[in-house]
Amino acid sequence: MSGADLARRATADPLLRLLAHGFATTYRRPPEAVWRAPYAFRAGTPAVPSAAPATAGPPWAGWCAAAGHYVDVAVAPRADGVLRCASLNHPAEAAELPLTGPAGRAPDWAARPYAALRALAAAGCARGGADLHLNAPLPEAVGLPVAEPLECAVALAVADAHAGRGPGAPSRNRLAALLDAAVPGDDGLRRAVLFARAGHLLAPDGSTHRPLYALDGAPDPCLLLLTARLPAGTDPDPGDSTAAAPAAPAAGAAGLAAAARAALDAGARSAWWPGARPGRGVLLLLPTHRRAAVRAAAVASFRRRDLPVPRVLRITLAAAARREG
Repeated sequence: MSGADLARRATADPLLRLLAHGFATTYRRPPEAVWRAPYAFRAGTPAVPSAAPATAGPPWAGWCAAAGHYVDVAVAPRADGVLRCASLNHPAEAAELPLTGPAGRAPDWAARPYAALRALAAAGCARGGADLHLNAPLPEAVGLPVAEPLECAVALAVADAHAGRGPGAPSRNRLAALLDAAVPGDDGLRRAVLFARAGHLLAPDGSTHRPLYALDGAPDPCLLLLTARLPAGTDPDPGDSTAAAPAAPAAGAAGLAAAARAALDAGARSAWWPGARPGRGVLLLLPTHRRAAVRAAAVASFRRRDLPVPRVLRITLAAAARREG
């Protein structure tokens, strides 16, 4: 399936069809390629005090994985050294930016993809520029970092679109090295986006994959992402996905910690923050047969505190970024 076909292909993912249609509407031509990259998460610090035996850090703490939710990028190459970018998430904003010479001023949502493409251009790849249309359907407040998957998706898409017009696209290892050097971020999450295997965790150095097992050896472990919905008017910065939990309103932070403890009591085997620092979401590892009980316990915990019902999102371990059209 080509990028040009996606908007009209009835069997294609509706989000990809919408993205391809948005690209054609914005740029008056179809995309040449569409790429999809998974959100990623890190297995790290326990989300409740580690003094309790049930909350000890998992043996794979620090390992990363790709989540089964995706950012999407539609692209067509240019030859004038200009990057034009738009986003389904920010329909009122667009940018036209140079890839060489003095950097332009990008909107906040485009700053990281722009830095990634300038790094590629400086390395001699895709200097001709591109038209981009982006979609990141999960809000940052759910707790899954979006910057690393988005910059990887953009780098892969643009390099692929230019591969037939000059030097071949750089390898994923080369792209990872360029991004690590040029764009501050979580290198482990980038490796998960670029090299993950379905159903597996990836070692911190990217050298080893291992399947995810429930800590008690139970078959078919389940991952849930529990995200606090803060009371109206109490969120200090809804767009800041890096804000630490202690800086968030006390009610929301306490509610999330209490809900994590309730989930552990209901059968979850581990609870940890998905990023390098505490945030608004907690990942819960549990046996599949305890999913309904754990979800109900977490929701009830929030209700007892008169807090909005939390989001509960099922997480699967996905494969690495791939071309969709």
